[in-house]
Amino acid sequence: MKIKSIESFPINMTFLPEVSPHMLRALTHGTALALCRVVLEDGAVGYGDSGGTDRSWVGRSALEALRHCRDSGIQMACYDAVGRSLDVPAHVLMGRQARARVPFAYWTIDLPPDLFAQQVRHAASLGYTVYKFKCRPWWDPVEQVEAAARVAPPNFRAWLDFNGHLREARLALPILKALSQYEFVGGFESPIPQRDVEGYKILRRKIDRPIAIHYGGGCCHVRSDPGYDPGVNAAVQIREELCDGFVLGGGDVDELRQIAGVAHEFRKPFWIQTVGTALRAAWIAHLASTCQEALLSSLAAHDLWVRDVTSVPRVTGGYLPVPEGPGLGVEVDEKAAAELRTAPPEPDIKRISTVVYPDGLRWHFANELQRHEAFYFGDLPGFIRGVRLEVREDDGSRTFSELHSRCEKAPVVEG
Repeated sequence: MKIKSIESFPINMTFLPEVSPHMLRALTHGTALALCRVVLEDGAVGYGDSGGTDRSWVGRSALEALRHCRDSGIQMACYDAVGRSLDVPAHVLMGRQARARVPFAYWTIDLPPDLFAQQVRHAASLGYTVYKFKCRPWWDPVEQVEAAARVAPPNFRAWLDFNGHLREARLALPILKALSQYEFVGGFESPIPQRDVEGYKILRRKIDRPIAIHYGGGCCHVRSDPGYDPGVNAAVQIREELCDGFVLGGGDVDELRQIAGVAHEFRKPFWIQTVGTALRAAWIAHLASTCQEALLSSLAAHDLWVRDVTSVPRVTGGYLPVPEGPGLGVEVDEKAAAELRTAPPEPDIKRISTVVYPDGLRWHFANELQRHEAFYFGDLPGFIRGVRLEVREDDGSRTFSELHSRCEKAPVVEG
């Protein structure tokens, strides 16, 4: 069962118009993806939604690629193609299936309170009961949660992801306690940097909500200081009881299942998260269905696209049915894929983001990373009641150009 050919090409996706301006201001979440197509010598075709650049696998065994290929797009496409060749679902090739439906969550980055509420209604209309939401210091989280809780169905819950922005237990406790008063809040993800062992032990003792953390590493969006949050290894996380559950990335199948084995041994539930197309959602569903402790809601953010290359079964009651049929169990829309391949990319627009405080103080930033690090390093206070974010796109004016140039050197403070 050898690989005959590997093709990879970019696809330019489009976010839903209501969330697009907020998604596009974040450097970590763009619309440029890739589609990988693997053809086997017997004619079976499989697809993945990333990578596809390692052509050394052409002529080699697709079965070997299931275990040893580190190109995630090729590995995913091989699970699809081999499953189709053998007429078995991908989960059969991954392990013993534990369940035929897996809990799945809706997801976005940070949003203004009114739009967060609108997205909660939208997610509930799609069948979701869990929303993974980025909490950021340039918004008032209580205002966000209040707005969303007013419109959420009774069984709908949000997990609030801080990526370490609460900085330390002393600062985190009053905010987490205030948010815990809302039944709508189901749990917290990575509230403080994951290097802070004692801080997590304090939070678990004093906060009446589950806490999830990234398995065996850090969680913060800091690039200028690699030592800011290296985290601690999983042995310490488990031994010191730092969390109630884990967050796993969307990497290699064997690595994920090895971690799943550790989680099962210590009864730590987890979710798998990685942003991609509905192909990625199908892959996650197959993989999570073979993991006993994949009991928290995984995500692929596939419902954020205006148009996708395929579709998966509808989420019902918060659960995504594992697609039936061979391989990933979904069919790629070749016409949609071709049109997305030729679709124009999102234009590279300069933006100035401004953190506005209730007293009128305004901090201007040239990019998202600069803003993240200013809060991580304590240059300005976060999560203040009434704080908000404003974003201004390049309008070609001299005033914009001059202010943006100043911000590139350092944040500009006014007021």
